[in-house]
Amino acid sequence: MEGFNETLFKAYRAFEKSGKSLLQAIALYLGLDEHFFDDKVEEGNSIVRAIHYPPITEEPKSAIRAEQHEDINLITLLVGASAGGLEILTKQNEWIPVTSLEDQIVVNVGDMLQRLTNNKLKSTTHRVVNPPRELWHTSRFSIPFFLHPKSAMDLSALSECVDENHPKIFPDITAGEYLDERLREIGLKK
Repeated sequence: MEGFNETLFKAYRAFEKSGKSLLQAIALYLGLDEHFFDDKVEEGNSIVRAIHYPPITEEPKSAIRAEQHEDINLITLLVGASAGGLEILTKQNEWIPVTSLEDQIVVNVGDMLQRLTNNKLKSTTHRVVNPPRELWHTSRFSIPFFLHPKSAMDLSALSECVDENHPKIFPDITAGEYLDERLREIGLKK
């Protein structure tokens, strides 16, 4: 499609820039230097992924289109999808619908940031549910940006997030090793 690659490349760069700014804010929140993440995500393994949920053509086995999960990366940026269905699990263990309106971005914490912060920032559990029956004939499109660091980034718990009340939870690992481990767990890599 004419202009597709150029448009997607521009979107990728804009996501990258926004993600870097969000990580700078997160670094400040964690008591780190504002630019702690900058060199770790520059030329990292981030991806933008177009996801198509096709129309439902027969009675589904489940009300869920994408089962509950957490993302592997540092953070995920989600701009508006073509239809509703995204839900997040709250601290009260309740599912609530989430929609990013125009000019909004939904930000999910990923497993890598959870490990790095020793669970201070928890990975966002989310899922996608089926639309109401009257909308089964429609598709849902979503284009999330998964902000991944360089493979060499150390995901060992930050000293700022470990104390006697919050002992270190996760073993030391690099981002590349962790990504490889998780991709094998979910069957995307042998």
